[in-house]
Amino acid sequence: MAAYAALVSLMHMIEQTQNHPRPPIYLDQKQVESLTVNITFLQDFLEGYSHGNNKEAEILFQSQIAEAAYAAEDIIESQIVDQIHGTSTSSKDDLLYRGLHKVIQDMDFIKKDLVKIKEKREIQNDEELPKQYTTIPADSARPPPTGQSFMLVSDDVLNDIMDKLTGQQSNRQIIPIVGMGGIGKTTLAQNIYVKLLIVQHFDVCGWATVSQEYNVQRILKELLFCLKDHHNIGILSEDDLGEKLYKSLSGRRYLIVIDDIWSIEAWQKLKFFFPQNNNGSRIMITTRISEIAFHLIGSIGLEMNLLDEDESWKLLCKKVFGEEDCPS
Repeated sequence: MAAYAALVSLMHMIEQTQNHPRPPIYLDQKQVESLTVNITFLQDFLEGYSHGNNKEAEILFQSQIAEAAYAAEDIIESQIVDQIHGTSTSSKDDLLYRGLHKVIQDMDFIKKDLVKIKEKREIQNDEELPKQYTTIPADSARPPPTGQSFMLVSDDVLNDIMDKLTGQQSNRQIIPIVGMGGIGKTTLAQNIYVKLLIVQHFDVCGWATVSQEYNVQRILKELLFCLKDHHNIGILSEDDLGEKLYKSLSGRRYLIVIDDIWSIEAWQKLKFFFPQNNNGSRIMITTRISEIAFHLIGSIGLEMNLLDEDESWKLLCKKVFGEEDCPS
């Protein structure tokens, strides 16, 4: 998933918390404002940035942006689940606040570095980036999401999805991941999306977040941005965007992730833009609605179940503290 798509997904989640009817979702408003300002800046930067001869540098800072956005989304998802199910406690709220504070600090640091990049290019009109952005692993072939969020998913489940994605079936296949909001569907998809085997297996990959209130033009733009085919997309109609996406995917083995889809209607409006190709292309979707999976493949696909209290606490501590000990 490109950094831009990760930022769009995070902004959608923030908007959903602000408009959630019952029960209302409470987040610290200063943190929400800081996140919104940072998201807007980073989106504007990505829209106007041209890597020139330094594509490797772009890969690194896009990964940093995506990692921060994913971390914020995971923390907010935990807060949503706790408040909906009435399991929120003062200690959990404190952990979530501290975790989100750290993410905001990380975004602030990224923002400062990108401001320096922008100023340097405006003054010197060259392609050079700061030293900290000049070295990345040699196998980073494209700007993916980092997908480093911690997962509580068995190896068997992970391997099953990987087999479906990279199997010998030449016809285009759809792989649904089904489960309630906040259970980890997006995190699982992110971690799969960035695996080296996936990067090497597919010619191109794209990610778009749909959400309950969706806009087809925005979704198509997200996918085209991921595919690096976003020239003049701001002035194109929905039909023109769809045609552009179809042509960009034609003849290529692609992986498309459609995250957080809520209705069959949304799929019906998108499906025509994904060519069959018969070359092993795949579409992975995440959804809360099992009926969507049945409509697409005739079964529920992969259904993610709730974690028990002990597993939930371990996951929350892992998100906030990483490898450090979690305070009791």
